[in-house]
Amino acid sequence: MTPRPDPSRRATLKVPVVQGAVGLTGAGVLAVVAGGSPAVAFLVGAVVVAAGFAMFGWRTAGRSPVAPAGRMFVRLLVGTVLKWLVVGAGLVWAMSGAGLPAEFVLGGALSAFLASMIGLPWLLR
Repeated sequence: MTPRPDPSRRATLKVPVVQGAVGLTGAGVLAVVAGGSPAVAFLVGAVVVAAGFAMFGWRTAGRSPVAPAGRMFVRLLVGTVLKWLVVGAGLVWAMSGAGLPAEFVLGGALSAFLASMIGLPWLLR
């Protein structure tokens, strides 16, 4: 009998993929409507958030699910800190270092966050 994978492990792989797909879709629409620079900025914002969620998933559910409660709590805290460091540094770099339009970068980040919040119940099934 093959063990069924944990739904949280599957969700940690699906959430960043869905966020990236939302970013690609939004960037495609923006490329037609507003041009290339806003589309790239929207995509970068969504990819930064997806990278943060992938980092969180790697630190929490990507490890062995059998561990003491203290170790699991530390994984959760470290994963959360790393996620927000990746998201914060990525957004700051995209808006100031790369010179992308800030409103489109933040729009992409917001759409990726909303995709994870709205889609998580369906992704955990």
